[in-house]
Amino acid sequence: MPDWSLVSRPHVLAAMKECDNLGSREFLRRYGFGRAVAYTLWHQGEEYDPQAILGVALVHATGTAARPDEIYDGGDRAAKFLTDLGFDVVVNEEALAAEKPRTAKPAKRKAAAARDVTPKVCPTCHMALPASGICDFCD
Repeated sequence: MPDWSLVSRPHVLAAMKECDNLGSREFLRRYGFGRAVAYTLWHQGEEYDPQAILGVALVHATGTAARPDEIYDGGDRAAKFLTDLGFDVVVNEEALAAEKPRTAKPAKRKAAAARDVTPKVCPTCHMALPASGICDFCD
């Protein structure tokens, strides 16, 4: 289980910047996360998936990504952690009520696939490396 105490506000901001640079769809695909339904992380007028941002913030803190199954709980834990760091997380109560029966861990098949997604990261800026292995942000 990841040590979430290593993640700080700058790591979360770096994950948001990476999401902005890649685009939300590519960001979620690269790290193996699905789209959030009940929770939305808002920062400077932009919205983000709180679980994906928190999972990738761990990359910036430790160099190792959290797997989606390691933080899947319907979003409650990620929302609380990010709120405690001073971020705004909005809850869609209707979507949350519809999602609650699904809060069990995802099927093992999905968890196994997520383990294979751990990306290589740039040793300089800690951004995920593209397939070429050459950082888009460093020369």
